[in-house]
Amino acid sequence: MSAAVSSPPTEPSRPWWRRLERLWAFRSLLVGAGAVLIALVIGWIVLGLGGPTRAAAMLGLAVAWLFTYVANRVYAFGDSDATLASSGIKFVAMAVGTTLVHGQVVTWLTDTIGVPFTVAKLAGDVLVVTIPNLLLMRFVVFPKRAPPG
Repeated sequence: MSAAVSSPPTEPSRPWWRRLERLWAFRSLLVGAGAVLIALVIGWIVLGLGGPTRAAAMLGLAVAWLFTYVANRVYAFGDSDATLASSGIKFVAMAVGTTLVHGQVVTWLTDTIGVPFTVAKLAGDVLVVTIPNLLLMRFVVFPKRAPPG
């Protein structure tokens, strides 16, 4: 009898999206998609009320940050043992920096180049928010807890 090492059983009966949901990056990107919708709606409201582009972009993003922090802490990075204070401070620093850069990018694209707000906001998200913040949240704000031992 040989002592073969068996691989863990696969989960073919589980739908593909359930398997993706086990990945922290996928969960955080889902949270990000919700945050984009929140930021767009707030931005459209500010613009509809006659507010400036920068305010629309930055206020929308600021409101979305609250959702993003809570949802990432609970849903995407539940495996982190970061305290509320330490993760909150790091998140606020990341959010303030990102909001300032994002607001400038959206304003420049919209007011200087003439790109429609929605397109400029989404471009700003891709350029400034998506990848840098995903990595900062996983490795700085909500680091994975150390293995026991």
